[in-house]
Amino acid sequence: MAYSLESKVIVIIGASQGIGASASSRLAKEGATVVLGGVSEERGAAFAEELCQAGGKAEFQRADLRDGDSLTKLMDDVVQRHGRIDGLLNNGADLGLLAHDFDAVNTDIEVFRASLTANLEGYLWACRAAIPHMVRNGGGSIVQTSSLAASRADTTMIGYACSKAGVDALTRHVAVRWGKENIRCNAIYPGMIMTEKAHGMLDAGVLPIEAINRFTPSPRLGKPEDIAALAAFLLSDDAGFINGQIITVDGGLHQLLIRSLDPFGIASEAQE
Repeated sequence: MAYSLESKVIVIIGASQGIGASASSRLAKEGATVVLGGVSEERGAAFAEELCQAGGKAEFQRADLRDGDSLTKLMDDVVQRHGRIDGLLNNGADLGLLAHDFDAVNTDIEVFRASLTANLEGYLWACRAAIPHMVRNGGGSIVQTSSLAASRADTTMIGYACSKAGVDALTRHVAVRWGKENIRCNAIYPGMIMTEKAHGMLDAGVLPIEAINRFTPSPRLGKPEDIAALAAFLLSDDAGFINGQIITVDGGLHQLLIRSLDPFGIASEAQE
């Protein structure tokens, strides 16, 4: 199905690999002008050119979830070039922190703060930079990549879990605060999505693929395109009455929550 994305201007943060890249490709194919934000200028510019060569409308601008000024500049520049922002996809997390992210007693407070900065504060900066432009333009849609870690307990990853729980709270806040001004905000919980990183973990023997398949009710594992399809729908006018929702896309795996199977979808997250 081709959703109503023709001529929309959509900003994607964390856009050049994994879920972000798949969503960018889907949105470009469906007629949106996609503005890719990320930290790798070489990779981002090359991916934007790839999308244009395929017939889409895409451009890249450097933006870092750890740098609020860069996110504000991104949104302002997009409006200067295109006149408006119709949609925003907040995607990504600093997964390099996970190696130092333990429990509430043993995690260094600076690691905890860094998790909140990259995984939550960056989303907040992007929202606060985009929302005023959306209000002036009559509305818009925001989609945020969250995680099952936000709603499930674990013995480790306290910083990551708190940051993603904050993303859920931010999602609901934006939905109820600006809903009357025609701004919608929803979040997605990815499950075991086989991104490039997940395939790398599989090749390294980190992921128990046979067990994952056995405990996933669906007949296959997830693909980045599965998340992209939902993101495209939520960013479209067809989802005009969906607001403040946290939607899980995991083939039913969370119904059989098993820690060793990476139920929080960390392997699937984009790293920008």
